[in-house]
Amino acid sequence: MSDPFATHVVVVGGPEAEEELLAIVLDDGEAVPLFDSVEEAEEFLGATGDLGEAWRPREVSAGELVELLEYQGEEVEYVALSPPPERLEGGMEVNVLYREILIDLLKSRATAEKEEKGFFRRLFGR
Repeated sequence: MSDPFATHVVVVGGPEAEEELLAIVLDDGEAVPLFDSVEEAEEFLGATGDLGEAWRPREVSAGELVELLEYQGEEVEYVALSPPPERLEGGMEVNVLYREILIDLLKSRATAEKEEKGFFRRLFGR
């Protein structure tokens, strides 16, 4: 992903009435797929066949992503960064990041942005 702090795209939906976050099964456990664009997520879902019908891409802010990942809890240990649709057919490597590490990165970035805005307000008196 080019900027891990910009708007993100997750996949939500599922067979139940209440939407949930999609988790995919990898060799090491489960991962939440995270995409750079809605189109990329749609391509991924298109490769899943009938499974993709119950799911849809959703753009989320960094703050929303943190909430969703924290809600996921210990059930899902990883985030899969832009997994290719070919992964479902086997043979492709998927770049993963520990869910907790991404949460920490997003939180520290938000804190740094708040501090930076405060610094400029003090500097320029606004």
